[in-house]
Amino acid sequence: MNIFRPQRPYEFCPPKYARWFQPLLHLLSGWFLKHKFNIGQITVRGDKPLAHLVQERQSVLVTPNHADHADPSLLLHVGRRNRFAFHFMAAREGFERSRLNRFVLQRSGAFSVDREGADLASIKTAMNILRECRHPLVIFPEGEIYHHHEELDALNDGVATILLRAVEKLPADKSGYAVPAAIRITHAPAVTATFSSRLDELEKRITWKPASRMDAVDRIYRLGGALLSIKEEEFMGESQKGKLVERIQRLQRFLVEQLEQKHGLRHANDTVPSRIKALRQIIRKQLTATDPVLSREREEGLYDDLDRLFVAQQLYSYPGQYLRQNPTSDRIAETILKLEEDVLEKENYPAARTAEVIFGDPIDVGHFLRAGNLNCKTGVRPMTELLRRRIRELMVQRRT
Repeated sequence: MNIFRPQRPYEFCPPKYARWFQPLLHLLSGWFLKHKFNIGQITVRGDKPLAHLVQERQSVLVTPNHADHADPSLLLHVGRRNRFAFHFMAAREGFERSRLNRFVLQRSGAFSVDREGADLASIKTAMNILRECRHPLVIFPEGEIYHHHEELDALNDGVATILLRAVEKLPADKSGYAVPAAIRITHAPAVTATFSSRLDELEKRITWKPASRMDAVDRIYRLGGALLSIKEEEFMGESQKGKLVERIQRLQRFLVEQLEQKHGLRHANDTVPSRIKALRQIIRKQLTATDPVLSREREEGLYDDLDRLFVAQQLYSYPGQYLRQNPTSDRIAETILKLEEDVLEKENYPAARTAEVIFGDPIDVGHFLRAGNLNCKTGVRPMTELLRRRIRELMVQRRT
């Protein structure tokens, strides 16, 4: 999870899919998988029904979990082996990093979405892709990357809304399908040899002498407690007492509730990600407005608010018990990677990794609605829950 500060009003970036660009795109994504993400072996299961639907030119929405930056490249690998091109709804941040990024993303069939706003252009584009039935569309319903492959976070019900509204107006000879998917990345045993030196670097960053003889999990929790204390003192004035999970939740609530009061919002028992999204939307709208012109003091205050929300989002991504409940080498590696990303601001994949992409049985959306006597409005929550259940089932399937 990387902090992003908007410097200009959001501008929608439509897909500009180019067939001639695909061979180069596959070379680039293959290089990234091997040399950046350190993924050598990729296993794909359950993709034949998906490929059949694409070949029949049906409307297809693929909804994978999203726990790693390599996920889009892995799906490109699936598309290449089945000779079709996914289109992706992708966060605006990727398009705004550079002109080259924007060029590559758009020519690959990706289009931007402003996750903090009512991005009507993005929603309309997604529905048009589904109605045209030329390319399968990928939307990651979790939205954020939290680096835990064995847990599924809350799904954005906007995904089901797009799907059901698109299917409602399909041509008579077409059907709409949702295809749940799970992506699981595991580490080679050699990753355990990297834990000590990586934790050394993290401890040195906060001026600690490395506790190299301590168990890796204990070091992670000790380090996490220290980092949390720093943030508690920064925002609450003093370090708090209690269990780590309780302290994480307490600081998170403090940050979100403080900003809701400042900006006049009432959360009405919404989830923490929903509350953060609503606050970001308000703050970014003020930052990118051209009239009236913000004073330097007001602008800095709004950016400080965004920074606080970023910390709250980071805290949400550390559930507290994920590692302690089952301290496998994969979970330790994921947690260290997350700490490196948040503390050292780098992505680090020092050991070989293996990826598995599993597609579930396609869900016939029309049949789903008829069976439950639902429509495009009343079906949103049941469809979201069905997708969540199916994705979770795929995530816990045993590896082949």
